[in-house]
Amino acid sequence: MSPSDSLRRELTLLVLSRYPLVVLESPEEGRVEDLVARVAADLSLPLLVWSSSTGLARGTASPGSSGAARGGRLAETEEPERALATLAGMAGEVLVLFQDLHPYFDRPEVVRRLRDLGRSFAGSRSTAVLAGVGVELPSSLISDAARLELALPDQRELEHLVRRTAAELAAHAPGGRPGGVEIDLDGNQVASLARALLGLHRDEARRLLYQAALADGRLSVDDLERLLQGKRQRVEAGGLLQWVEPVGGLDVLGGAANLKRWVERRCDAFGETARRFGLEPPKGLLLTGVPGTGKSLACRAVAGAWNLPLLSLDPGRLFDKFIGETESNLRRALATAEGVAPAVLWIDEIEKALAEGGASADGGLAQRIRGTLLTWMQERPVDRAPVFVMATANEVERLPVELLRRGRFDEVFFFDLPVAADRERIFALHLTRRGRKPETFDLPALARASEGFSGAEIEGVVVAALYSAFSARRPLATEIVLEEIAATRPLARLRPEAVERVRAWGQNHARPA
Repeated sequence: MSPSDSLRRELTLLVLSRYPLVVLESPEEGRVEDLVARVAADLSLPLLVWSSSTGLARGTASPGSSGAARGGRLAETEEPERALATLAGMAGEVLVLFQDLHPYFDRPEVVRRLRDLGRSFAGSRSTAVLAGVGVELPSSLISDAARLELALPDQRELEHLVRRTAAELAAHAPGGRPGGVEIDLDGNQVASLARALLGLHRDEARRLLYQAALADGRLSVDDLERLLQGKRQRVEAGGLLQWVEPVGGLDVLGGAANLKRWVERRCDAFGETARRFGLEPPKGLLLTGVPGTGKSLACRAVAGAWNLPLLSLDPGRLFDKFIGETESNLRRALATAEGVAPAVLWIDEIEKALAEGGASADGGLAQRIRGTLLTWMQERPVDRAPVFVMATANEVERLPVELLRRGRFDEVFFFDLPVAADRERIFALHLTRRGRKPETFDLPALARASEGFSGAEIEGVVVAALYSAFSARRPLATEIVLEEIAATRPLARLRPEAVERVRAWGQNHARPA
């Protein structure tokens, strides 16, 4: 059953269960109108659609179109108070769709009339559907309402959209192009385009298909990269998710043998073969440890090793983003990650989003955001939408205890300061990356001299040595790198108590990476 069919069934059940109010979250007005119109037709209920620009208008299902067909308008119902009063005086059952009524909830008379309408609808199949983005009900209305969210289209729905859009383009190319657009797609290629559009709303996907086809007068599998690029831009437009390029694979990590082994054993866990074997896709990892030891790099390396898209959720922007808004934006960002799945969702420094404490000056918003994120991490459907969460944390003592228990993460790995053998490998990696041959350097001497250095600090030493060699017009050599090591004070020496506190926590609560 597609997400749209499932939601149609849920909305029908709520109407039959005599819910007077239903909140329907979605930015896609066309899909919402179409859904509500079909439920009204299924139940033989008259449909009215309200917006502040048109007032109340009669609506009917319009198969194959985006939205409901509008009929006669009821005069002088543009103001919400008048519309609600008109509905309260109607006889018989009715299904009413309100588009963006929630901005008027700051008017006490609107809330009062909506509450009265709910009481008059009680016990009948009459229902008011409140649609829009960020619909938060006043507390006096919550007990009378149910909440639904229109999910992103799945693979089957998007394949249907690709075929329908291709037929439209083949029949007539908009924009003055003579004739239609050339269509060169077989069944497998239609599926490939649909997969590239996962994570987008229907209208966004349709616009990208039009854009790709009209760019060269042809729609084919060659448009995959254009669609993916367009999707990246749309995913990032919300301001919370960023599409990040993974790194080549696990070889970029100098050390982390336990983590590498864990990841390699699960490299095929997202496929149908693993599902038939009785396995669910893995849920995620929490990476803690001393700052600069490669936790963020490990997230990019895992996505590269599994060849999965990598989406970054920036917790530092969460609360800035939500000033004057609601946590519904976070829910949409998480829904987008599910739509792109299978994918890796990277939450760097997760303690910024989930740290315990906080003031109540935000009206409880911080607690609600934490609750939304924690609930999603626990209950997301990894079998249907496998989103592998990779979170990093430097200040683990700030994390809520419930985050660390089984169910939200499969494992907690601790990244300690690298031992001598790992420091040799890290020096070799950074020297190779900058065009030097590691075998021409005394790597054991560099490792001994850099005891207590993190991987990031070793990289900084190599970069500083390169600047010194370039300035002196000398080739980079072991002696220059040793001079930079001697001139560097690592965090383990600057703040030994803080580093030892983190290391003690990791030894007692996490698995060594």
